[in-house]
Amino acid sequence: MILGRSEPAGRVVVPDHKQVRVGTLRKIISQAGLTVEDFLKALAGD
Repeated sequence: MILGRSEPAGRVVVPDHKQVRVGTLRKIISQAGLTVEDFLKALAGD
């Protein structure tokens, strides 16, 4: 899947699998301009 946003412009390719390898997930998080901590906060809904 290709996920994108317009402001600021960016896109990330995310595999459509039930499980994603740790290294792949870290790369996706990095490409999205997030830290792992920011990602975990967003995941938790904070």
